[in-house]
Amino acid sequence: MRERGVLERREQWGGESCWGAERIATMDWTNVAVASITVVGTLGGGIVTQAFAIRSKRIDAKVQRDNRAEELRELTRKEATDEKRTVYAGLNTTAHSCRAAIRHYLDEKCGGRTPDLAKFEAAREALRDSYSRAQMVVSDRALDFASEVNRCLDVGHRAALELDENDPEAVAALYRFVDDSLGFGVRLLRRAIREDLGIEPGADADLDGHLVALRSRRHEFVRRDTADAPAHQPELLG
Repeated sequence: MRERGVLERREQWGGESCWGAERIATMDWTNVAVASITVVGTLGGGIVTQAFAIRSKRIDAKVQRDNRAEELRELTRKEATDEKRTVYAGLNTTAHSCRAAIRHYLDEKCGGRTPDLAKFEAAREALRDSYSRAQMVVSDRALDFASEVNRCLDVGHRAALELDENDPEAVAALYRFVDDSLGFGVRLLRRAIREDLGIEPGADADLDGHLVALRSRRHEFVRRDTADAPAHQPELLG
């Protein structure tokens, strides 16, 4: 009986030992699993965080590139606008100066004085330079007006050079052309320039109609049969 009891206790202890070993083994695997999950989570979180950081940097870089591109486009537009304003200002000034030079040359020639041919030619040359620059930057619509006014001033310039001051009819015809047509053309050019720069003309300003009238006036002057036949004067612009 005593031996039997000893055996039973040994079997009991052996069973407990096995169960304890199994429990320890299970706990070890659980710990390993938890540790593995923790490691994977930590690494995965780091990878995800790094991926988001890289993506954010790419987005920021794209935004910065887009902003720089927009700033460059805006700078280009501003420079183009500034250049156009400068060119237009020069064209407007030289057109006025050229008309004034023709009028002054005419006054001196018809007044018995010797005209200053150098100043006269310099005014025309300045207009040619301004017009050449304008051709590179102005809109097609504005160029129509600049081209016609340039032709009118060229006609007036040649007529003043070739004028016979002893021919009162020719003198009167040229004075009318300079005072009325050229004066009107210069003012028309200014209105067209303002429109092209976004400064709208008055609602009653028929610029296209005025351009047609100016062209017709030039043609009439060039092919006039009689110097004393009054031509239709276009409506004056303020």
